[in-house]
Amino acid sequence: MAENQLKRVSLKERAIIVGNVVGVNAHHANRSLLKQRFAEGGYHIHETHHFLLFTREQAPSTIVAHWFAPEAIDANIGHYFIEELKPFGIIECSEDFGHLFAAIVGSVHPFHIQQALRLYADNTIKRYHTILEDRSNKAIARQPIDEFATIYKRVLQLLVGETVLDAGCSFGFLPLLIAEFAPSIKQIIGIDILDSFEVVRTIAQERHCTHVEFKQADLLSDDFSGSSYYDTVLALHVLEHFTEVDMFRVLSHLLKVTTWRLIIAVPYEPGQAETAYGHEQLFTSSKLESIGQWCIDLCSDVSSMWCEDCAGGLLIVDK
Repeated sequence: MAENQLKRVSLKERAIIVGNVVGVNAHHANRSLLKQRFAEGGYHIHETHHFLLFTREQAPSTIVAHWFAPEAIDANIGHYFIEELKPFGIIECSEDFGHLFAAIVGSVHPFHIQQALRLYADNTIKRYHTILEDRSNKAIARQPIDEFATIYKRVLQLLVGETVLDAGCSFGFLPLLIAEFAPSIKQIIGIDILDSFEVVRTIAQERHCTHVEFKQADLLSDDFSGSSYYDTVLALHVLEHFTEVDMFRVLSHLLKVTTWRLIIAVPYEPGQAETAYGHEQLFTSSKLESIGQWCIDLCSDVSSMWCEDCAGGLLIVDK
């Protein structure tokens, strides 16, 4: 049924199925006709600023059409998922969020997924680059790229030494930015539990960033802290993805591979942890400071720690 409907509005080649979500690239599509066709298929229709959501009981039960222009496919789209689609009950956990992300991004090039991910990466890095180059202190909109760029600006000022580990680097954008904006760094390693680095590895090669590497690693693994050592270790918006018990295990592992400075960033979320992002716990400034004190108590070679407000909280632990 859904496939026939997509043919009738010439969108078959702009649709992709990920999990239980069908993503449709409706940029420049006739929205009225699109709504009419899916209404005929028995779908309930919900329209938001960026999406048309079609739902029904029988499969395919969830179809999300979007009208993002290609240049708007970047790291801000997740903000719109939470703001506009989560209220309809289609995002209950991080797996739902991941399926939706893959469906929306993939719908731009449904037969060439790596091309779609490259578009997402290029757009996101370009936006980070623009913000990081801006030396003014003008106020900017509070969307994910803006908030992370605020953190990245401060982190670039706090880097010490010549080697950096970005632990929990997700898609790996920050190591590429460090290579550009901190040329004194001689080695930059990005790690994450998922090896989703094909695109950033290609970008690093194109930019001749031979000192940038990406590896799969589990921060909870017993053998994690026996590998290598780094002057600066980063864990930016990572700790909230662990329970409090696991968080302290991760911290102990990170401290062992840090030779000079450990930099931690956490969000200060109101209400409750955002499960759609896979968050397991909330942080406050006092909780972050207590974590810093725990680091001092754990390691005799930790000389100092301090906290800052920076699009959430920053904890800096020095050896």
